[in-house]
Parts: sequence; C-alpha cells; structure tokens
Amino acid sequence: MRVAVPRSAARRAPRVFLAPLAVRAALTALTALTALTALTALTSIAGCAAPRVARSIDGQIIEGRYIAAHAYALYAIGAEAEARGDLATALEAYELAENGDPDSADIWTRIGSARCRLGRGEAAGAAFERARAIEPDYEPAYREQARCDLSAGRLEAALGRIDRAILLDPDRDDGALLRAEILRRLGRTGDARLALRALVVRRPWSTEAWRALHAAAVEAGDRAAAEQAARRLRELAAPGAAVLGRRIPPRGQLAEVDEALVLGQLRRARRLARDADLTPADVAVRAAALGRIGEAREQAELVSAADPASAEALVALAVAADLSGDLDALARACDALDLPAAAGGPTVAPSRLARLLFAELLFRRVGRDAALTWLGPPPPPALVAGDALFQEVERRVHRELASGAP
Repeated sequence: MRVAVPRSAARRAPRVFLAPLAVRAALTALTALTALTALTALTSIAGCAAPRVARSIDGQIIEGRYIAAHAYALYAIGAEAEARGDLATALEAYELAENGDPDSADIWTRIGSARCRLGRGEAAGAAFERARAIEPDYEPAYREQARCDLSAGRLEAALGRIDRAILLDPDRDDGALLRAEILRRLGRTGDARLALRALVVRRPWSTEAWRALHAAAVEAGDRAAAEQAARRLRELAAPGAAVLGRRIPPRGQLAEVDEALVLGQLRRARRLARDADLTPADVAVRAAALGRIGEAREQAELVSAADPASAEALVALAVAADLSGDLDALARACDALDLPAAAGGPTVAPSRLARLLFAELLFRRVGRDAALTWLGPPPPPALVAGDALFQEVERRVHRELASGAP
C-alpha cells in the first residue's frame, strides 16, 4: 500500500536539480542493471518462506514482525513533524499509525511524548503504560515518561524512571543528561555535577554535556568547573560563517552529530542536527558517508516519506542500498532521482557531500566518466570549510577518480 503525502503544487520550488544527459543515461543503465539483478535474485527464492524483517534501532539490527506500509509511512510523517516542532500533526500521524500497528511500543512511546508536550498528561501516562505492557524493558518508554514527569514537577517519579532507563541502556547520553537535570531540580547539585563530569570524561566532544556542566557549575558557584567548561566549549565551537544565507555549523557541532551517528544514536543525532542547522536529509547523507547503513536508510526513508522530492534523501537511500547490496532499493532510488519535477522528482539540488557520495556510487557501478560528469566543477572552498567529514570523503573520491576504472 502506498500512502501519498499531500503537497501543494503551488508551493513547489522551481526545478533546479537537472542531471546532465550523460548522467541520466548512466542512471538509466544503472537502474536497468540493478532491476535485472534484483529480479534474478527474486526468482531464485520464489516459493521460499518470506524473510524475517530486520531493522536498525539505535545501531542494533533487530529482527521483528512485519509492519504495514501505511503504518510505517504515517510514523515517518509523525517523526518528521515532531522534529520540526509541529506536535499536533505529529500526534495525529502517530495515532493513525497506531491504528495500523497497535502493538508497537515505539509508536505508543511517541504518542505519550507528544501528548505530554501538548499538556495532555493523563493521556500521556496511559500511552507510556501501554508501551511498557507491550515491551516491559523498552528503555525509551521509561526515559520519555521521566521527561514528562520532570516537566510536570514529579521529580521523584522522574528520577526513578530515568534510573530504570539508564539501567536498561547505560550508554545513552540523553539519559545521563536528563538524570543530571532531575538531580539538579531536586537540589542535589553535587550529585548532578558528578554525573556530568562522568559524562564529559566518556564523551569529551559532547557540547551538550559541557553546556550542562557549565550551567550546573555556575548555579553552584563552582568557578573553576565553570571556567573549565567554558574553555572547552570555546574549543569545540569555532565560530561559523554565513554563506548564501545559511550558517556553516561549527566543527564541534558537526563532530557531535557524526559521533552520535557512529554510536548508532540516530534520535540524538537528529536533535543535535537541529542545533547545527542541518536538515533531516543532511543527517541521512552524513550517516551514509560514515558507513552507518542502517541509520542512513532509516533516516532517508523517513525524509522521503515526508518529502518525496528530496534529492538528498534519495542519494542517501541509494548509497545505503548499494553498500548493503539491496539492489531493488537501489533501483527504486535511482528511478526516483531520474524523475522529472512534474512527476514528483527532485526539485532541489543535493548538497556537495551528497553529490560526492553519488559520484562514488556511479564510479563503482557505471564508470569514471559518469562520476565526473555528475560531479561537475568544484564549489568555492568556503562552502564546505570546517567540515572534516566532507573533506575526508572529498579526498577519498578524488583518489578513486584519479586511479581510473574501479
């Protein structure tokens, strides 16, 4: 089942993503190749039992039950709306998704979180309880209800729930940060600072942790700790520059997003990306560049469900599919990239990082000429200054292209 996401044609941006003819031919050849290979693989397993569904959840591959396409699409729309702060739309989408997938602890947790933030505390509590009834050790249900308790001033209840969440998943930074905030609100400032000091030792690049430690130190009058945190924040956040109306994120913020992706913490990466002025599609591309196939695909599918015209998300999806050997998904992504705007194709050119990644894909699958034609002339250096991931990918792709045929 396919769920269409309504978009106003009158608000569509003019098409600026126009692949050169040579690259369009390469895309056609690539699509035909991947479709044929996928068809061969499909016919070879005809008559066998359906494969189990595998998904990447916070960096772990989890096998589980099948989820209807419409429920998955509605969940993606809800997650995208929640990331934008449109809680009413997010809640509506999550509740519709729940109708198609009532046994999802994740959907019930997101419903609880959205209800809480909209001031519907009692209904939020019922949603969290439903999530835990489905999956008793589901860490996000404890963590999100602890956040809800904190916002309502139920501090002891919040502490109990966040302690349980951390016991279930001790490596989550957002759990540690939330616990420190609860301790601070309880007046246990010494315990809060100790918890934050432990976090910055474990995550020395986390600006969120250093900001929290700075605030706690200032509140407690600990001048030495406050100065140390302020100094570290200055080191992590070199000032950005304004280019074409969009700020280049400081190196430290980009490093935090990338670190979260490497650790498989996709939700944390999404939150950090907002602070760094990265779009949801940028997160998908960075995950693909870091080789985090599950995170890249999950994020790219989320963005594509909400905005089918995002070239950036389609590139991330194509790269993730190629790296995982999913030729059917690769063919679909390439087909979508090649669609004209009138048929729902991309309307905004992908970022330079996305262009590099897709050039690398073309180099692997088609050849050097197609990759060079797609890549086009290099941008001014200021457009990508300070992005270590971009610079690493750029050097790698240039080395590959200089070496000739793969």
